[in-house]
Amino acid sequence: MESPKPLPKDYYAVLGVPANAAESEIKKAYRALAHRYHPDRLQPGEDTSEAAERMIEINEAFAILSDRKRRAAHDRERKAPAKPAAAASAGIEWEVPVSTATVARESPRNPALDKTVAEDFLQKLKKMIGQEGASIHLREEEEKPWLWSFRGKTLGSNYWIGLQVCSSLNPNLARGLAAQAQTIVSKNRSGWKNNFFLFIAAFQSLSEGETVLKIFRTFCNREENSTRKNLVNIVALDLNQRRSVLCGTRTREENLERILRTFGIS
Repeated sequence: MESPKPLPKDYYAVLGVPANAAESEIKKAYRALAHRYHPDRLQPGEDTSEAAERMIEINEAFAILSDRKRRAAHDRERKAPAKPAAAASAGIEWEVPVSTATVARESPRNPALDKTVAEDFLQKLKKMIGQEGASIHLREEEEKPWLWSFRGKTLGSNYWIGLQVCSSLNPNLARGLAAQAQTIVSKNRSGWKNNFFLFIAAFQSLSEGETVLKIFRTFCNREENSTRKNLVNIVALDLNQRRSVLCGTRTREENLERILRTFGIS
């Protein structure tokens, strides 16, 4: 039996304002909370990690509610009836727009704030991946041009996880990322162990989304990249909507499954 889809986060509750709050009320609430939870404002003995998590949530809520289009989308999501979750192999729903050029033209109302929220989110994601990968001894390593990357291993398997961020992901960048991923695979693939590669393509906006996904899926589904011994996957991660899609062959390899759950892919 399918489990119910989790309720959407209530950003009004995060800021402590009613759903019909005016822009001025939202801004005032944000400033008060930011003043309270900013690391520089903490009192001696207060939990800095909890305050940091709270600031991430506050920044995210303000980024959504201070943008009219994103607030309207959030309102629709809050009012929508609950739907059953998608099949386990499908991950989170990610609707590619009919006219993807529209997505590329839309610009956030506050780019500086959006960037800060995205950076906070990616740091949180990085921390979660490190925690979920403890059993495979993940260790961070520098691998340009990846923003960050991890390498891990067990007795019979190797793991490589890396992330890149694109302000606007398009087919040309997707092809370049796939080529960079192939270089990583060729350099790190072991001949006698199982090999699992997970590449994360995070973006603020998307152009020609259907083509981008096709490029990623074609790369991941190459014969040499989609076997039980050698498995390559790409997660396309929308930083604005916090949605992700897995491109490639699913696996029930326990260690990789735990990491995929950090993206809401179960």
